[in-house]
Amino acid sequence: MTSSLRGARSRRPSVRSRAVPLCRSIRPLVLVAALVASLAACGDDAPSTVPADCTRIEGGEVTLVAENLRWSTDCLRAPVGTTITFTIDNRDRSVGHNLSIDGPSGEAKTDVEQGPVTQTLTYEATEPGPHPFECVPHASMMKGTLWIDP
Repeated sequence: MTSSLRGARSRRPSVRSRAVPLCRSIRPLVLVAALVASLAACGDDAPSTVPADCTRIEGGEVTLVAENLRWSTDCLRAPVGTTITFTIDNRDRSVGHNLSIDGPSGEAKTDVEQGPVTQTLTYEATEPGPHPFECVPHASMMKGTLWIDP
């Protein structure tokens, strides 16, 4: 009988030792869940309203300058119903740029051409809201938003 008691006693510590690794394995999961929840609360970086310093398109015409792998502006604004004529002035020698717009009013884009070169693109702004634009080959650096006001 004494040997059975010793066996029962030796089993208890093993139960406790299993609980400690379980607690240790749950702690990282809780930390990861908290991190995911905090990142999800951040949302995306796109503003939901038109920034105050956004360039207004007057008379339906605007020139976007592409220079040093940057647009001259990353925020444009026009009223709904405007036919916008973009003049794309690529000043980067031997660097290919284009303008691509994809928004609620549809898609439009120019071909990629090496600079210096000037291109023209017409876009019908028929729907309100944000219309992202970019230079496809350099989208991580050359992007912006065309805001169409209702």
